[in-house]
Amino acid sequence: MQRRTLLAAALASALPVAHAAKAPLLAGGDISALTWMERAGAVYRDRDGKPGDCLAILKRYGHNIVRIRLYDRTGSGTGADGWYWPEGSMDLPDVLSLARRAKAHGLQIQFSFHYSDFWTNSKTQDPPHAWRRELSKLPDDTARFERLLALVEQRTKEVMQALVNQGTAPEFVSLGNEIEMGMLYPWGRTSDWPRLGALLKAAHAAVKAVSPTSKVVLHLDGGGDVPKYRDWFDNARAQGVPWDVIGPSYYPFWTQKNVAQLMSFCDTISARYDSDLLVMEAGFNFAPNRADGWPGQLENNGPYPASMSSPEGQRNFMAELLAACKAHPRVLGVLYWDPIMIANRRVGWALKEGSGEPGPNVVSNTTLFDFKGRALPVLDIWKQYTQ
Repeated sequence: MQRRTLLAAALASALPVAHAAKAPLLAGGDISALTWMERAGAVYRDRDGKPGDCLAILKRYGHNIVRIRLYDRTGSGTGADGWYWPEGSMDLPDVLSLARRAKAHGLQIQFSFHYSDFWTNSKTQDPPHAWRRELSKLPDDTARFERLLALVEQRTKEVMQALVNQGTAPEFVSLGNEIEMGMLYPWGRTSDWPRLGALLKAAHAAVKAVSPTSKVVLHLDGGGDVPKYRDWFDNARAQGVPWDVIGPSYYPFWTQKNVAQLMSFCDTISARYDSDLLVMEAGFNFAPNRADGWPGQLENNGPYPASMSSPEGQRNFMAELLAACKAHPRVLGVLYWDPIMIANRRVGWALKEGSGEPGPNVVSNTTLFDFKGRALPVLDIWKQYTQ
């Protein structure tokens, strides 16, 4: 009996291991500006032109996840360089409301902490104004950094607990936004990895303490840039920074890379770090210019021809991207930027201090709804990749 048992065990160990089938592709987009859009009178329509709830329309066409980003405080005086986000938009009460709406439609949530009151990216990672005022009163830089660590942990736990308490624990949580140069400047720059690592570890621990099942994403720009990601994540790993998912932004315009090149990058990075990836941002023009006739944020399509700046070209690009991501064993999904920030004279990339006038809406020609708010052809193909 013992010989047969040992033989069976040996044979079993020689057989190939069966891997679980990949889960359905996650594909959706950022809905953070939706409250502001609706307050400004935006109307969303399906492919037949019938108006309806924006999230219901996206869900019907196959969206299964949304991205929601949090700024600590919004309104006049909380921005930078004379611009700010409108009060009541993308602050905690607003994002909690958006999370409830998303869950009511059965959508997963990718929740992004900006740890700021305004836009953050490689150039700008300003801590919230209230934090800066508090830190400025402390006697030295060591005391300020120790307090910053505590503020990151406290705020992360507070927000996560609020999400959990209302039954909207996010499936994914990103610590900062496009943090390739760091976060919470000047303390968390990549020029000082021990401090940046400490901030990321504090935030990660806070997320997991409240919602252990939420997957933590580290989000950088430049999807396709292997040397950038190798340098950044090698440093993160050396500092003992944990993560669940690597989150690249990918735009053909900014990266000058096509989908095949992005997939080659995903092969390399997923293998090097044994990590899943979630494309945190992607975008493509459906028209060469914005509704006001000026070029948008994406001046061209990178390696794709200018003729693809059309509804059909946008559809074809997203079909290529979604199909490639669905076929890749370590790519969990794609989040589109910004699918719902449609042309509206009361909405722009930010509001001007003093006048409150909106700046240009630089993504009005890259949304998933046209200039009149009608769903674009790209939504016709969505469902075939998410089911």
